[in-house]
Formats: sequence, structure tokens, C-alpha cells
Amino acid sequence: MNGLRQIRQVIGHRSKLGARQSRWFSASVGARGGSGAEPSVVQAGMVLQRNPILMQQATGFEAVTDEYFGWLDYVTAERFPRDFFFKKGSTVESRWMVLEDKRADQWYFDAKSKPARKQSKPAAAEGEDLLGTDADAGKGSAVNTVEVHPRLTTADASGDTKLLERKLDRTLYLLVKKNDQWVFPQGAVQTDEVLSQAARRNLKETCGDRMDVWTVGHGPIGHHEAGNSTTFFVKGHILRGQAKAGNNGQGEAGAADFRWATREEVETAVAPEYWLSVKDMLSSV
Repeated sequence: MNGLRQIRQVIGHRSKLGARQSRWFSASVGARGGSGAEPSVVQAGMVLQRNPILMQQATGFEAVTDEYFGWLDYVTAERFPRDFFFKKGSTVESRWMVLEDKRADQWYFDAKSKPARKQSKPAAAEGEDLLGTDADAGKGSAVNTVEVHPRLTTADASGDTKLLERKLDRTLYLLVKKNDQWVFPQGAVQTDEVLSQAARRNLKETCGDRMDVWTVGHGPIGHHEAGNSTTFFVKGHILRGQAKAGNNGQGEAGAADFRWATREEVETAVAPEYWLSVKDMLSSV
């Protein structure tokens, strides 16, 4: 018991020491210039991102490779027991036969080595609907189909960069407009604040309290230096909600404007020197 108590005391001491060092770093870093040098202003910002919702579509070589390996898995797999899963003569079996014949027509090797194969069922004639009703599933009952929505949303069509429902296959980052410049949400670090606490507070003061945010760790992922000011960035993910421009609801002026931007859009929006500092923190997906 004494040994366990000593271990707990050591862990508690180290935790308090780490928190004290983090607060000292947040409040004092930058004031290391020579005598007479102007103390640096330490700021905390948040690189807030919305992760991709859809997988990116393969193009070019990637698309051909995916198609080839899909076909290779098909020709090397065990023969599908059609009679076990489908009732003979049913519409579902007919649909599967059409798909089977389509796959069998593909051949990526020498055409002379293609094995002869008897067609399972002639392709559907023009106007014939193999996705219609199935008598075996009940008279007059339509086959349930899955509605596939387009990858491009109304936000993509309208070009509204304030909506999160855009660029669903890309990572979006929150930019705010302050002093006529686009930057990540950022602000000064107050006394006895660690970087992650200051970043969350500045985000709330800049964009309101309508977002649920998860921060990844407590340490910075990068920094930007401008004059005597150094901004350290913390990474965060938006879970739900939306940013808000203008008054933040606490009687303070928030961001003049905001937008959700891809990596390429961030590059064109921010200042060149700012981009050089933050580009390595952003995903190319």
C-alpha cells in the first residue's frame, strides 16, 4: 500500500508540474530577447476542420487499377452457388445472370487464352425492365431500390462557402475574416491559460458558441510569426453546429465573415507569408 501511495504522489506531482510548465510557456514564451527587446505577444489559434464525408472517386491509373483488381478477385473466387441463394426463374436471379454475363465478357489477358463460356441469359431487350416487380415476392409489390444522391450538393451548385454541405470528398477548414484578412480563428493567450484552452476560447469569441468541437491534444501543430507576435495553432474537429459571423452573443464583436475552404482555397485566400507557415498543417485530401 505504501508503494502504491508513493506512485500516486509522484504521478500527481508530475501532472501539476506539467500544467505549471504549460501555463508558463503560454504566458512567457517569446520574452527571451535581449535586454530592451520588446516582449513577444503569444497567440493561440485553431485549425478547425471538417473531415471528408465521401471517398474521393478514383481517376486515371487508380480507376483502372481498382477495376482490374476487382475483376481479378471475381475470376479467382469460388463459383457463386446461384441455386442456393436465388429461386429458379425469379426476377432476382435474372438480374444476377445479366450482371454475371457482363463480368464474364471482361478479359484483361491475351484474348486467345479467354475460356469459352456459355451465356447464362440473353441481355434484356430494349424496353424490358428486369428491375420491375417480382411475382415471387408478392403480387404487385415493387422491388425496393436504394436512392443514390449526387455527389455534388446544392451548396456546390450555388458556390456558398459558408455551408458545410459542400466538397463532401474534401477536408474543409474554417477561415475567418478579421482586419480585412483571412486567417484561422486566433487570439491572445490570457494569464494562466494553456494553448488549447486559449484556442477554444478564441474560437468561441470569434465564431460564437454554436459549434461542438473536439481538440486533438493540447500541444501546437505549428506556428506563425508576424512581427513581435507568435501564433501557435491547435488542431480541432467540428462535430456539429456552425460558425457565426458578427456579434458572438457575448457582447463582443466576432469575425466579420467566415468560410469553409479546401486547402487550395485557403492558399488563395490568406496572405502569402501566412500560407508558408500553415501549409504543412493542412491535408491534401
